[in-house]
Amino acid sequence: MLEKMRMDGFSNPDFFSGYLGTFFVQINPESFVRNYSINYREETAAGRDGTQAQYNYTQPQEMDIEFLLDATGVIPSNGIPEPSDLVSAVAPVELMAKIALLKRVTYNYIGDAHEPPFVKLTWALETFRCRLQSLNITYKLFKPDGTPLRALIKCSFKEYISNNENAAVTLATSPDLTHVRIVKEGDSLPLMCYNIYGDENLYLEIARVNDLTNFRDLEPGQKIFFPPIQK
Repeated sequence: MLEKMRMDGFSNPDFFSGYLGTFFVQINPESFVRNYSINYREETAAGRDGTQAQYNYTQPQEMDIEFLLDATGVIPSNGIPEPSDLVSAVAPVELMAKIALLKRVTYNYIGDAHEPPFVKLTWALETFRCRLQSLNITYKLFKPDGTPLRALIKCSFKEYISNNENAAVTLATSPDLTHVRIVKEGDSLPLMCYNIYGDENLYLEIARVNDLTNFRDLEPGQKIFFPPIQK
């Protein structure tokens, strides 16, 4: 059985409650693009030319999709060729209704939530929890009265990660947040301070916060708290 790409819209970030509807593509896209990106800080070591790329955080993934909606009768409404000559086409009115459903599921502002939908995109083994970044609709063919008969849809989605998940996965290194780090073999408190605050000389303050009597005697597996520090 042919699995069709679907988009389920929700008003709540649990991707379960506040169901807004489901949009199925007429024809599965030939391909889709997953974009992965990492953010680095560019730092120059004293007395050296060039910069060092210091890891900052991992960007949420992005997905770009392109698919076709057709009401000419050439393509069946379900996108599956039929053995007979009787083709159940998408009517022009239904074409606009499908586009309206796509916008309701992915784009339209939700008054109660005061924001656009949360989208769960599913295709075979692929499940992507995300939010729409951009929606581009190109109308390509028209009836004599101007009614659209074909539309090319281009969607760009950004992965949605809750604040709790983001903190657990990325351990973002912003100095205005409180961080918890697990000591690894070879770690030193000045080095850890440099990686988080960009200033290794803050190690005495962090030793005081963590009640460390000997900052040189860190044990692997030990938890160290790094609070916000105004420099």
